[in-house]
Amino acid sequence: MECAIVKNLQPEFEPVSVVWSNTIPDDALQFKKGKFGCILYLFAEAALRGKVAGGNRDTISCKGGRAALGFGIDFDTSGERLDRYAAVFSKGLKSAGNQRAYQARMEAAPKNWRDLFKYGERRHCNAELARDWILHGLPRYDIPYEYVLFKPLSRTDSDENIRAVIFSVSPIELAGLVTLAGSVLPGTDPVQVPQGADCNSITAFAYAQAKRDAPRAVMGMLGVDGREVMQKRFRDDTLTLALPIPLFQRMETEADDCVFQIPSWKRLVEH
Repeated sequence: MECAIVKNLQPEFEPVSVVWSNTIPDDALQFKKGKFGCILYLFAEAALRGKVAGGNRDTISCKGGRAALGFGIDFDTSGERLDRYAAVFSKGLKSAGNQRAYQARMEAAPKNWRDLFKYGERRHCNAELARDWILHGLPRYDIPYEYVLFKPLSRTDSDENIRAVIFSVSPIELAGLVTLAGSVLPGTDPVQVPQGADCNSITAFAYAQAKRDAPRAVMGMLGVDGREVMQKRFRDDTLTLALPIPLFQRMETEADDCVFQIPSWKRLVEH
């Protein structure tokens, strides 16, 4: 797909389309069934290496990644499970309602997961806030498609079921994209910066924004765990900006006559 935003911005990294599909290319990268993997790795393969990557309910074993892509949420299928995830998303062992049961699960976990269970992700200061986020804050999808694909935008056809386009950006590229997004939206807040894992920022939150009359861009790669995963793949100053497809289309129509054409922008990028 040709893209006016890309032509004018000339970003360092390939933008990535998030596509809902019932098929996956034969040469696409995906995890083996039952093998744990973070979906940020799949996204990085598309952004950095031009690969098509993706998965379905069988190959995405991370429960957070499944929720992010739209393959259903099971954080709250029982009171015990809701308590456990509320503790993981807050302060770990000391946030658990049933500390004995939580500690037993922590001790049975692989060694590289035990710090996560013990200390938690600290996304919330207590389990009550984490519980509310699980129940009411995280967008919930169980999509009627088998696969979610990460495809380089240049390899994506315009008639595919594109749900969002993700840009991996430097601070200067971010400034340009946010200015362009703000120019086609009413109000003064064109960007959502959601609390949650980075996999949600590039998918589920963008899905939810697409339903709004004025869909906002979603900033990501702000989580400690996400940045650790991506540290060897992107620069430390790289962030993501996910454009829900209705916003992407509005920005496309304006991209040849926007901030990218003014002298001050050209001086900034040529510096």
